[in-house]
Amino acid sequence: MCDHEQVNIDVLVKMIQFFDDKLQPTKHDRPYQYSVVIRVPYQQCTEQFSLDSVFNTDEMENAFNDFKTNGQRRLCEVTQDLFSLAAAKPSWIQMTGSSEETLHSEYALIYPMDATNTSPMDKILRMPNDDQCVVLYTYYSPCIEKCINYKADTILYDLSKWLNTHKTGIKALVFQEIWHKDWSVVRDQFAKINNRVPLYRCVKENSQTKCYKCGDASSETLNQNCVS
Repeated sequence: MCDHEQVNIDVLVKMIQFFDDKLQPTKHDRPYQYSVVIRVPYQQCTEQFSLDSVFNTDEMENAFNDFKTNGQRRLCEVTQDLFSLAAAKPSWIQMTGSSEETLHSEYALIYPMDATNTSPMDKILRMPNDDQCVVLYTYYSPCIEKCINYKADTILYDLSKWLNTHKTGIKALVFQEIWHKDWSVVRDQFAKINNRVPLYRCVKENSQTKCYKCGDASSETLNQNCVS
């Protein structure tokens, strides 16, 4: 598979800082898992990222703040001209009997769950204008057991669909922290993601955000900063 055109690392830093500031929920005063998918014009991923002049209405600000602070709000979707954003927190769905199952936030964004069989990411990808940049960000890395290796449903299928339907522009999947249960197996599993959509990690270092490209397409060796 050929390498895709890459997002500018310095610009990606600004994007993740925007997410941290506007959308990052907390629980017991600690960052809480959430995911964001955003579509912006191409130049917003290569030259300069700035959304303060885009999502600056009271309605947009209230939507962001409600998602950030309201524990009951699991999804936020906003669109302004050529800019679209959807954010999700983990949810709990009722199974048979009294049991509940966790619906992971990145899964909720890319996998169709409503009656129209359309996911928040589907809506964003179906917007006109192919000259675009689409970034999927998740605070914790996609979980290995359910999000990658789960036999029934896996995000890998929808990442492949993303690759096949969004043939132009820039795409990236970004994570910050590694889910603690997955430390021992992330190297091989993250390569499965990177072979479909370019994978990046953005972390806080001395209170500053720094982003790393995890590897080239089809690479079996990932950047050490992405797996440790």
